[in-house]
Amino acid sequence: MNMAVSAIVICGVLAAIFFILRRQDTGRRSQYGPAGLSEFRTDLAIDECMDRLARPTEQDIFRYECQRETDGSFSLHFTLHQPTCQPLDTCYSLRLDPGRQTVVTLIFVREAFGYREPVFLPDVLDAFMLQKLDAHRTR
Repeated sequence: MNMAVSAIVICGVLAAIFFILRRQDTGRRSQYGPAGLSEFRTDLAIDECMDRLARPTEQDIFRYECQRETDGSFSLHFTLHQPTCQPLDTCYSLRLDPGRQTVVTLIFVREAFGYREPVFLPDVLDAFMLQKLDAHRTR
């Protein structure tokens, strides 16, 4: 009987730890910064942004894939930093919001080996967004 109660208490503690860690991760992703949200603005229309992202070129700073997910969202997956030939496995969730200027929001999802921050500096991402979408960081 004591063993059953101990097992239930241990499972409860593990579940509480799991939910606390998930909540912290959700909070981290909702904050502005390189490991959370990055917001850019461009004068291009949403269709033009999607067209440009659908056509990778050799001049791009990153080798990447931009694909539509089953839930209708987009994922931007960087696989190589072109100037240094550094292999990457960085994934962002991409959101485009219409308005007077199109708002491009990148939400950091993951990095290879479970890193909680992207391996490259934010100014490199800024350069990519400027080159690809003529977008400037707002947050």
